[in-house]
Amino acid sequence: MSGSGADFLFEAPSSLSRMAFGVSGPHATRLVPHQTTSTLIKNAFERGITTFDTAPSYGAGEAERRLGQALCKINRNKVFLCTKAGVNEEKTRNFSPDAIIRSLDRSLQRLQCNYVDALFLHGPAASELTDNLIQLLSAEKKNGRVRFLGIAGRGEEVDAALSLGVFDFLMAPLNAGIQEKEIQRLVTARQAGLGIFGIEVLSGASAGLRLPRSAADIWYNARALYRRKYSRPSRSVREALLYARDSGLADVVMVSTTREEHLQDALNVLDETVLDT
Repeated sequence: MSGSGADFLFEAPSSLSRMAFGVSGPHATRLVPHQTTSTLIKNAFERGITTFDTAPSYGAGEAERRLGQALCKINRNKVFLCTKAGVNEEKTRNFSPDAIIRSLDRSLQRLQCNYVDALFLHGPAASELTDNLIQLLSAEKKNGRVRFLGIAGRGEEVDAALSLGVFDFLMAPLNAGIQEKEIQRLVTARQAGLGIFGIEVLSGASAGLRLPRSAADIWYNARALYRRKYSRPSRSVREALLYARDSGLADVVMVSTTREEHLQDALNVLDETVLDT
């Protein structure tokens, strides 16, 4: 990995792309018990995952609270902790400097720490990236409450953020279904020295409607109904993970699951050094 954003303090595992665990989705609801989330985070760390991502908008802060509770017994210097700002607990957009600083205050409280490794702005429009906001972010970085700055997005709004030259990371979709212009955006960000967080890597591989085996499956089925995605997967989970890993565009591959076996399966795929033929 290269560039300031990708220059993490801890050593990378042997996988070509680092795997991160996202605390979101059903983990931010009552459908998944606190203990299940905590155990998965603990086991993920013990198996070499050191990057964790969440946001205040996931479950009105519940995801952050759960992640903070799970990590409080782990040496803070051993993990790379990410959260977001700009979309608050009520899923209302507000990128004013005052709103961002209040959001960071609440996030740090829920995460039970005094700094985050990366703070991602959650999909800001070009007009929301004001000089005052950039000055605030730079000040938070200088005073140590934020080590790196990131931008999370999926469209042309990201281009304005990248042109500012103040961000260390880009978090964006990375899967076989993204368009050429989205791939080029990732290439441009990498050439500029940004570290890349690939999200939605299992798009096209995740089942739409599924036979409920756990309470968490209710959440996944509700999401499929909302998105009107009822079709069978067009590729396997293994194929999707290998695409993200071998694209050469991801420093971090983001995965979230509520099942222990799926966590291990993802680790097994991303840790392979030779592709099967």
